[in-house]
Amino acid sequence: MAGSPLLKVCYALTTLYGIVTMLAPKRALSASLKLWSVGLENVSELEPRPWYVRHTRAVGAGMVVAGVVGCLLQRRVDDVDAVEEPEIIETDA
Repeated sequence: MAGSPLLKVCYALTTLYGIVTMLAPKRALSASLKLWSVGLENVSELEPRPWYVRHTRAVGAGMVVAGVVGCLLQRRVDDVDAVEEPEIIETDA
C-alpha cells in the first residue's frame, strides 16, 4: 500500500485540478455548475459573486499545495521502502 500507483494518480489529479481552478476560477465554477445541473433546476441562471470566485481561486491554490506535498511525501515513502536492510554475516570466532 505504501507505493500505491493509484495514490500517485490521485495526487497528480488534485494538483492538476488545483492549477485549473487557480488559473481560471470562473471556468472551473462553470464546469461544476454543469455537473450540478443533473440534480438541480435553473443552474444556468446562477452567477457567482466576486468573493466566491476569489474563494475558489484560494481553494485551487490549496489543492495545488496539497497535491505537491502528497507527491513529495509519497516519493519519500517509496525511497524508504527501497532501502534494504543490511545483510548480517555471521563468522565463527
